[in-house]
Amino acid sequence: MLSPEPMRHLSLVVMTDDLEAVTRAIASIGVLHLLDIRRMEEGIGAVRPYNVSDELTRFERLAHALDGVAEFLSLRRTDVEETGDAEERVDPLTLETRVQAITTAVEELRQRLVQARNDVAQLQNLLRTLQALAPLGLPVEHMRQLRYVHLTSGLLPARNLLRLQESMARIVSVILPAGEASANGRVLITALCLRRDRDVLDRALRSAQFEPLEVPAHLTGTPAEGTVQVSEQIVARQEVVVALEQERRALAERVGAEIAALRTRIARERLLAEARGLMGHSERTALLSGWVPAVLTKALGQTIHKAVGSRSVLQWSAPDEMESVRSGHVPVPILLHNPVLIRPFERLLRAYGLPRYGEIEPTAVVALGFLTMFGFMFGDVGQGAVLFAAGFFMYRRMFRYRDYSIILMECGVSAALFGVLYGSVFGVERWLPALWLRPLDDMATLMKTAVGFGVAFLSLGLTLNMVNAVRRGDRAALWERNGLLAALAYWIAVGVLIRLVSATSGAMTLRTAGVWLAVPLTLIFLKEPARLIVKGLRTHEWPDASEAFALTVQSLVEVLDTVVSAISNTATFIRLAAFALSHAGLFLATFSVADAVAGMAGGSVAAVLVIVLGNLVIIALEGLIVSVQSVRLEYYEFFSKFYSGGGEAYRPLHLASAQSRP
Repeated sequence: MLSPEPMRHLSLVVMTDDLEAVTRAIASIGVLHLLDIRRMEEGIGAVRPYNVSDELTRFERLAHALDGVAEFLSLRRTDVEETGDAEERVDPLTLETRVQAITTAVEELRQRLVQARNDVAQLQNLLRTLQALAPLGLPVEHMRQLRYVHLTSGLLPARNLLRLQESMARIVSVILPAGEASANGRVLITALCLRRDRDVLDRALRSAQFEPLEVPAHLTGTPAEGTVQVSEQIVARQEVVVALEQERRALAERVGAEIAALRTRIARERLLAEARGLMGHSERTALLSGWVPAVLTKALGQTIHKAVGSRSVLQWSAPDEMESVRSGHVPVPILLHNPVLIRPFERLLRAYGLPRYGEIEPTAVVALGFLTMFGFMFGDVGQGAVLFAAGFFMYRRMFRYRDYSIILMECGVSAALFGVLYGSVFGVERWLPALWLRPLDDMATLMKTAVGFGVAFLSLGLTLNMVNAVRRGDRAALWERNGLLAALAYWIAVGVLIRLVSATSGAMTLRTAGVWLAVPLTLIFLKEPARLIVKGLRTHEWPDASEAFALTVQSLVEVLDTVVSAISNTATFIRLAAFALSHAGLFLATFSVADAVAGMAGGSVAAVLVIVLGNLVIIALEGLIVSVQSVRLEYYEFFSKFYSGGGEAYRPLHLASAQSRP
């Protein structure tokens, strides 16, 4: 806790012929976070990076083909361990052959199934056309054999029928609607005109959103007779579709396991190809570089020795021994290592950004602060027990939400502990004595405590900022924003305020308080001018009047920012007391409503329901709000004092991780 896992840098040189075996051996244990060899500033000499673009393209194509096959066969993505040694290389040509054999069989079935479904869809469209034309009662061949008259039938929005009839008044024509409009507002019409006026009719129909109903040339007889024939054809083609669907399911059962295994193998080979793209080589040797947790260096060394014997050269380095790390060119990956009860709060840290290597890793502080603030605002023994029970249920039944279930159980414990201090059980305050106070009865103490917690929490953040500066060896950071001078100003201001509000005879005067506060604020104001003077004494270069004025304004703004941020950051912790009072006030409102309905007919049952539902609403609604407020105070008030994030996550090369890739 409070520090990421210590890392060691590995530079490994092997023979080019051994690189494949070494890479697979390293990936099999999953402890090496590979570095791109092109980012290294030390010891690469004439090493050239590998070009793996063709390999990646090939594996991407194979993976895409298998994804298409799996989608057609409705196969879920499952992690299937392929039989055989995972460290044994598989020839890409062999993979292509196996994938091609499967895709060929699947594609042939897919085309037959698509064709059968298309046939059914076309026949169903034809059936709807014939059903729409049935009211006309004319044989379809007669409709096609008219020599002097143009006749067409189709569907038209009923609202456009009158407009169409009016537009056709200037030519000899007949517009006959057949029946009433359908549910979608369209009506079947038959339009008739002289053949010489066909273009006029067609333009008018298009303007009226006319949808013609085409009948295939091979059909004869009345539309009603055609309906019977087409219905029989649809039944026959649907039987073909059912048979092909059964064939598809049988094929899925037959090749499903092989497809899953191929997916895993291709993902692994692609992962290894990507890894080789981070490595370099010369004529006879290959170089790879990466980070390993210090406790696993021995295990990795043994794995490499087992793979290639003595045909390798390993060089281990601590991060502070590498110039590329000190210059910030190469980041050290971050591996968080916390106890199981604190580990879920790493999610809050990752959402903000991981710490940089060598800085404070504050997961434990984040967890303690979050739980304390949550309990302070949500203190109740009964509701805490409900939260714990809900978290325990999730822990036992929903493994994927394990982290959230642990946080929920811990929030329940914190709420219950503060509930004991407040003497509250589901809002009832007569069952337990208050070991500290009751929020609505002692608001002043509650607010003072909230502000006091804020002062302590912010002071911890300022202290951690100075610790980070010392750890990084960045002495200048001690004098920057939230550094030593800002911390002194804040602590002196807090001390002065305590003395001013105390009722003791030794309380200081306002003049004395002003003197104490002026000391750190003056130092903050003089910080930049002092730096400029030191620089001038060294270089004999002095700023002109405009630069001096700008520097004065900058120093003044920094002083004002220090004062304003200190006040606002501290004052915002009053929300802890505000939400604790809100929590108690919601209980009061719930019981008031319960008392109001208790005197009605059946009021006892109604009152119980009101109390139960009120508690459920408070747990769900205010529990969420209080959680958000706790996170907000962590992020915006606490983290802003010392934490910048920006660390790179530790992602070791591991064959098992390929199975979870999309």
